[in-house]
Amino acid sequence: MIARIRPKLVLLVVAALALVGFSAPSELGTVAVAPPAAAAIAAACAGTLPNRAVHPVAGFGPGGFNYGNARLRVQLNWPRGVLRAGVLADGGARATINRDGSISAKVGWWVRDVARLSIVGRRLDGPAPSLRVRIPFGYGPQSDIGASLGFQPTALIFPTAGCWRVVGKAGTARLTLVVRVAKLQ
Repeated sequence: MIARIRPKLVLLVVAALALVGFSAPSELGTVAVAPPAAAAIAAACAGTLPNRAVHPVAGFGPGGFNYGNARLRVQLNWPRGVLRAGVLADGGARATINRDGSISAKVGWWVRDVARLSIVGRRLDGPAPSLRVRIPFGYGPQSDIGASLGFQPTALIFPTAGCWRVVGKAGTARLTLVVRVAKLQ
């Protein structure tokens, strides 16, 4: 009889933790584990992975960016398609959590043609305000319309954690990526 009670108790405890959510240690710090519905949605968010290797001394030329095409590239600086905001176990950070709860990440782009880079994004797994973007002027050779060529740093500001589609455009070049944004606890 005791043997029957223990498995039931274990199942009850596991089910209760799954319903309310709990924190679990990870190699990158403690990550909040969401209830089953949210966890299933997060699992369905297949983040974009790099499609090319970057040579260690590639610099800010086209070879220095690990995802994209011949005309528009980006450096995906997050493992397994997941951008984790907050302080990592080694003290570094890939993204920061702002005072309003939004998440900011610096992302480098490379543009082959002289064209103004624009970036838009929306959350795929729930309602949220649109992605906010900062694209500073003055990098690379400039045109008379304010467009640049080559390296272009940006700041992507995700209003909430979740699954996000980000689309970069420069002239007729277009690049789409998906990233799961999470906050470290």
